[in-house]
Amino acid sequence: MSTPQSRIARPIAHSATLPFKSGAARVISLVAFSCVLLLVSTAFFIYRDFGSQLASNSINTQGLGNANSTETAAPSDSFEGRPVNILISGIDSRQNQGDDANGDAAELSSIHSDTTMLMHISADRTRVQVVSIPRDLITDIPACKRSDGTVSSAYTGMFNSAFSTGSNDTDIAGGIACTEATTEQLTGVNIDGFVVVDFHGFRGLIDALGGVWFDIPEDIDDSRSDLHVQAGCQKLDGKTALAYARTRYAVGDGSDLGRISNQQKLVAAIMRELLAKNFVSDLPSLLSFTKQGLSALQPSQNLSNINTDVGLLLSLSSIDRANIQFITSPNQYSPVDPNRVINLEPQFSQAWEAIRKDQPFPAAIEFTNGSGQEGQTNASPSASASPSESSSASASATPSTSPSASASASASPTAACPAER
Repeated sequence: MSTPQSRIARPIAHSATLPFKSGAARVISLVAFSCVLLLVSTAFFIYRDFGSQLASNSINTQGLGNANSTETAAPSDSFEGRPVNILISGIDSRQNQGDDANGDAAELSSIHSDTTMLMHISADRTRVQVVSIPRDLITDIPACKRSDGTVSSAYTGMFNSAFSTGSNDTDIAGGIACTEATTEQLTGVNIDGFVVVDFHGFRGLIDALGGVWFDIPEDIDDSRSDLHVQAGCQKLDGKTALAYARTRYAVGDGSDLGRISNQQKLVAAIMRELLAKNFVSDLPSLLSFTKQGLSALQPSQNLSNINTDVGLLLSLSSIDRANIQFITSPNQYSPVDPNRVINLEPQFSQAWEAIRKDQPFPAAIEFTNGSGQEGQTNASPSASASPSESSSASASATPSTSPSASASASASPTAACPAER
């Protein structure tokens, strides 16, 4: 039988000497693991939700468009290692717009094409070239297959009439398919995909971004677009930004060409605002913008895979703003109708050949870059080049160290808001 002394002398187990230290470490580990799990789960569900929303908004144009085309395969959704051409179509639809701020539904019952841009992304992802096509441009519209099974007749008319021709007034899929076919016939450029956005969606994008800083060059009082602003630096909300993008008769010479210039500068400002966002402090705003963007945009089916789209966007995340260029397809006023424009040669052919060959723009093309600067390309064609080689030579005349050095070298900065980043 043991004595009390022997029981007191028994050694105490080491594992019980520091119970708090072991318990605290376990609690901290569990909390950290829970936080990581929560973040990963949240990111996964947000990503899946975004992907589902993007896919649900996609437009299927298989079998539509150019009635003379023999192409039957679906467009590729793999863009890696090659140049990409995306058609961007802004449409004027008065239906289901929420309010009458974008126009009276009774005034316009059909869907009209308001803005068309082709965005070219170079194969090496160092250059983005955006070409606006005037809606008043006189061109050949091909016979187009519509969603209802009918086929339109080929004719010569304004470029923007292709959308309403293909849509048969109300069908977006037929409209964008005919616009795509018309663009390919006009430019010789193969289009890889498209994105359609209406007025309501554009307003939502700006508001989700928190507005956009922009320097209005002159006072504008335009009742047609409901725009009443003074010149100067100001932050535009969605409604005002849309009105500025639409205004035509109250600025410049009242032509569509002046409106295109305003739109290009506004898009450049939106890009600057977006690129200036901090992924930590501005995360809620970025998520809101992404959510709104996905609900506002209607992409082609090969652009509805969020994994592919994110990869394409990430490949452009470090692009120099000077290498983002906006131009208008070279044109001149029609000699038979001052309210219409026609292609300006040889500049028209040279500019689109540069796109087809994935090269910088040739000499003497006026542009606005991603920093809002205006300038003119100054690459000069080789003196020994033949006429057929001149556009290729001029496009490759820039130093290899900077694909768009010719553009940025001659750019002269315009007035910019101090708050713009």
